Amino acid sequence: MTENWQGTRLRYAVVVLILVLGSALAVLDPILYGKMVDVIVDALRDQHPETIVSGVAVLLALWIGVFVINVTLNIVGRYIFWKAGNILGLNFACSAVRDMLSWSRQRFSRLSTGRTVKVFDQAWEALFWVPGDIVEQVIPTVLTFTAVVIAGLILDWRLTIASLIMLPIAIWLGYYGWKKARPKQEQLDHRWAALSRHVGESIGNISVVQDYAQEDRRARTFASLMRQVVVRQLRMNVFWALFHGTGSTLTLLGRAAVFIVGVYLVANGSTTLGTLITFLGMLNYLLSPIQHVIGNSLPRMSMGVSHLRLYTDLADEINDLKERDDAVPLKKIVGDVELKGVHFTYGDQSRATLLGIDLTIPAGTSCALVGPSGAGKSTLVKLINRTIDPTRGCVHVDGKDHCLYTLTSLRRHIGVVTQDTYLFHDTILNNVKFVKPNATEREVVHACKMAQAHDYIRRLPNGYRSIVGERGVKLSGGERQRIALARIFLADPPILVLDESTSALDSETEHRIQQTLKEVMKGRTSILIAHRLSTVYLADQIAVMERGKIVDIGTHDELIKKGGLYDRLWSLQSDGYIS
Repeated sequence: MTENWQGTRLRYAVVVLILVLGSALAVLDPILYGKMVDVIVDALRDQHPETIVSGVAVLLALWIGVFVINVTLNIVGRYIFWKAGNILGLNFACSAVRDMLSWSRQRFSRLSTGRTVKVFDQAWEALFWVPGDIVEQVIPTVLTFTAVVIAGLILDWRLTIASLIMLPIAIWLGYYGWKKARPKQEQLDHRWAALSRHVGESIGNISVVQDYAQEDRRARTFASLMRQVVVRQLRMNVFWALFHGTGSTLTLLGRAAVFIVGVYLVANGSTTLGTLITFLGMLNYLLSPIQHVIGNSLPRMSMGVSHLRLYTDLADEINDLKERDDAVPLKKIVGDVELKGVHFTYGDQSRATLLGIDLTIPAGTSCALVGPSGAGKSTLVKLINRTIDPTRGCVHVDGKDHCLYTLTSLRRHIGVVTQDTYLFHDTILNNVKFVKPNATEREVVHACKMAQAHDYIRRLPNGYRSIVGERGVKLSGGERQRIALARIFLADPPILVLDESTSALDSETEHRIQQTLKEVMKGRTSILIAHRLSTVYLADQIAVMERGKIVDIGTHDELIKKGGLYDRLWSLQSDGYIS
């Protein structure tokens, strides 16, 4: 369950308050050390060693008290901080995934799965790094630095000036490192994303890789990409190593400056030994944190900001499909579908895929789309459930522009089965139930029987609880397609879209499923696409498409009498047609 930003911001505010208190207490640590040294030195100088124990005991008790309070604050602060960080990460992950699931399929087609997952994963990790370094390193360093400088000026302004000699160089070094590293890190991140894309494509297309014996070539390409990444990563590592070394040198020079000036002041009696020891101790809270920020936090923050930038670039890309702000849920549906003057052009193409489509499909009737490959049939059915939106024209469902309805409510009333079957790495039972999570096992079995899938599922070792593998790799193409049909039978939508839904089936199984489909299609709006005309000739109307246009429309008998493209296609297949 996500939590709003207000609560998370309050937690970060509490952490900052704890850091302020911790920084103030941290300054007391070297001051108490110095005071204890002065007590010992003064007692020995005045030849009153008996006062050492009493004087040091009080200071030691204070030091222990400060230590306990500081440790307690540190534990509480870290707990609150990490809780806030985890909530922030949870909110980001939930929001990002919900946002990605709303991206159009055209948008996904421009991206690679491997790169998208890598960018998301890195951005999620960066949400821990960047706030972590800011809250745990940068803010404490600034607060402690301020407290140390104030305390130092009160104790001895000369030693304070000596301790700050290297500060301008350290600040300039941090700015220089950040400026130089950011573009280099972004280039490196792009290389890592390309590498992830290559691995994702190789695994996702492993059948093609192995069928064409391309394992060695893909491995060599990976090795080449990996070498490029490693070379650039090593350059970044060397850059930050030199940077870290320079920071260490500045810290050493700062200590040397304080020590030299301090010894001189102690020697001429201008300050006490305890004050010098206090300053040497305070340098741990002054120079060391700055060195850590420069050498460790800046590289991590540079990397984290780069990762977040990659994600925002990805997330800010314009979505091809937008839901209107005033969209309303589609609660009941009759099933009338009408396309009016529809044109469509894919974003990366200059030639239109659909040109002036006018088509009316009355509720409860069936319409088949036939024509050669590339005629625009699949594109047309994608318009109905708003997988894509027309470039020009409109699509009406029950007499209203379907853009007036929310996407989820519209799609719940439209069932789609395509020739590309998508299954999850899960059981057959859960894959069928995906469209209706609350369905009973009896309902699933009934749907599978309708899809002619029950018999082969029953023969599997684990039956309906058999894992199908990623994308259903453990099943044949025909078996996967029957699972997809079982889904649609279980969902029982008012509008059916069947795009080559039986293309992977053998003739006998296809014939049996066609008998089932005839029963299922009765009384519901159905749109069918098939190259085998034996599956569509009984449709109430057949729209013949060619080059993005509907060139003819009618029943099977009417189109045969007219001649034309449908008659030619039918003649090519009629020898193999069994009535």
